[in-house]
Amino acid sequence: MDKMMSTAVRTLLLVTAATLVVWAAVPEWRTVTLGLLLGLAASYMNAFLLKRRVELVTFGAAGGTARRMGIGLGSRIATVLLVAMLAYRFPEKFNMPAALAGCMVMPFILLAAAYIHNKRQS
Repeated sequence: MDKMMSTAVRTLLLVTAATLVVWAAVPEWRTVTLGLLLGLAASYMNAFLLKRRVELVTFGAAGGTARRMGIGLGSRIATVLLVAMLAYRFPEKFNMPAALAGCMVMPFILLAAAYIHNKRQS
């Protein structure tokens, strides 16, 4: 899991760098790129929260101490809702469709990283 996550984070950083280059090179797309950057940040945060949640569940299933867990899905939904609220409140800074699209990037990157790692192992 750690190898897949580190591969996905490196890929996300490359996408973020490419988005920053587009932001600097094309002034007409600044709202789109800032919205995408906001969504990418939320996507990374959600992936980190999900990774932490999976580690807690596996620790509990392996016989660890029973620990009371909070709402995992709620925090990830709240992150996306915060992105939507920021994009709605500041439309001159952030593009709403780009921000929401950026929120969905990390799961696809993780899926591709898992596929690559599984192909290498078999």
